[in-house]
Amino acid sequence: MITISNINDKWDEIKSKLSSNTVKMATENGFLESAENWEDLKDYFDDEAKELLNNFIARVNKELGTSAPKKETKPKAPKQPKTPKQKKEFSGEYVEILAPEISFIKRYAALHGKKISTVRDRVRSLLASLQKAIVEKKIRKTSVYANMIIAIQSNLIKILNTDGSVSINIMNIDDLKTLYGGFSVMPNARIIKSYLSIQGKENVKEKAKDLLKRIEKSTDTTGRFTTEISNIKHSLEHYIDGSTDTPEISTQTLAGLYGIANTSAKKKIVSGNALGSIDFLATNFKILPFTGKWKELIGQPSEPFKIMIYGKAGSGKSSCSLQFAQYLAELGKKVLYVADEEKFGYTLQEKMKRFGIAHKNLSIIDKMPSNTSEFDIVFVDSINSIGYEPEDLRKLDKGQSWVYVFQATKEGNFRGSQEFEHDVDTSIVVEDMKAHSVKNRFGGKGEISI
Repeated sequence: MITISNINDKWDEIKSKLSSNTVKMATENGFLESAENWEDLKDYFDDEAKELLNNFIARVNKELGTSAPKKETKPKAPKQPKTPKQKKEFSGEYVEILAPEISFIKRYAALHGKKISTVRDRVRSLLASLQKAIVEKKIRKTSVYANMIIAIQSNLIKILNTDGSVSINIMNIDDLKTLYGGFSVMPNARIIKSYLSIQGKENVKEKAKDLLKRIEKSTDTTGRFTTEISNIKHSLEHYIDGSTDTPEISTQTLAGLYGIANTSAKKKIVSGNALGSIDFLATNFKILPFTGKWKELIGQPSEPFKIMIYGKAGSGKSSCSLQFAQYLAELGKKVLYVADEEKFGYTLQEKMKRFGIAHKNLSIIDKMPSNTSEFDIVFVDSINSIGYEPEDLRKLDKGQSWVYVFQATKEGNFRGSQEFEHDVDTSIVVEDMKAHSVKNRFGGKGEISI
């Protein structure tokens, strides 16, 4: 039977027996990565994440035709009472949140002694996560572990290029174990994280009871967060005895708990709906980790965004747009480029070849499709060739990010209503293969060459 804890070890053995959709789910939705860290981080998974992961495991077992083995009911000899073992007191450093570098080091060390053929997908997943953390600057060059992380990244690449029959031998494994073994998340911080996963939810009484037992048995000796734990305890008691319909706590205390857990309230922001100022400040917006010339031109945009790019014929506006689309695809975004003006033809192909425009996350189409929901970002080149008006673009918008390409007049202004510019976050003008922003909410002020 496949379980959350053993799916990574058996993945290479079973994936050929699974449907293509299940294999795709595993790799694209992060199920393998989540399962790999299940034992260490399961207290941090919210109910939705746990349910998704358990449903995925159930799906795998259904496709394999396996089910939980029946327990044998053999008579057992009476056990002699054992002297309870005393739990070894942790002598390292308690932390509120485990640093991402330490988490990656621990995951890397767990590969020691494993045959490459059985953990190849785990290695790929770890490498992808590590590179993403570096790009998003969750791990910085100034980190005291920077050199170690770079070495781990190089070794993971070497492992992927090594024959599968070889076992992974991490030379400094004892040093790594000593390093990550010297840190542990405070028990009270774990309790706070668990409480946040059920706060405000109905029908979670069993989880509330279990969490209350954890609080009563807690041996946290750090002296931290005692007031917060006391508030959580009262919240759970009131919920369990029926005084409240959900585990509830004051808004101010809740904001503090999210701060301790280094996470944000999972409240959906909907245009037109009022949101409390504390909840708004606790919300994490998705910031794209732009670097290099795109950061210089645009800054650090949050999703979803709207950008307009315009220029005269031959100025380089489409070349700029295609390069920008390529960059976003490299950041992991699913991008659609609607080439309505140039259509499918030699000139578009030649331009893409000249600038090296090709990526698995970038799709090209020659007219606007009826449904763009599967894409994160849509480029429309051009608004003028399609004949859209501002109200048409508002109807198209389903919450993705959009990049609108416009033709320009002889005077150098974009063609169309001024409402177009009012509706975007950033407007970029391209002249003689150089681009600069003339309106920008994201901080970019530089000029770049196309």
